[in-house]
Amino acid sequence: MAHPLKTISKRSTFIMLRKKGEFIHGKAFNLQILQDSSLEGIVFVGFTATKKLGKSVKRNKAKRIMRELARKVITKYGKINSYYVLIAKSSIFEIPFDLQENELKKLIS
Repeated sequence: MAHPLKTISKRSTFIMLRKKGEFIHGKAFNLQILQDSSLEGIVFVGFTATKKLGKSVKRNKAKRIMRELARKVITKYGKINSYYVLIAKSSIFEIPFDLQENELKKLIS
């Protein structure tokens, strides 16, 4: 079943996730997860691409890839009342999209 996704917009939420959440390493991206029962059936998703990744064109492309991954995978397999933050790695441009989908499924389960 598809869950409604909302984007994390406040920096304080990202900081809370970094302190309290679970950090999982992946090949194309890292993932931070935090369960929160006060979210009322909503799944929050955030995206991060640092300047180490490259100039703005590369960072924007990485965010577009991660948004599509979230739309396809987290809406179906994500847990309700959760925060997810996808952090891009430089290998996100080299790994095919279907392998990234499988990786995200494994990381969130």
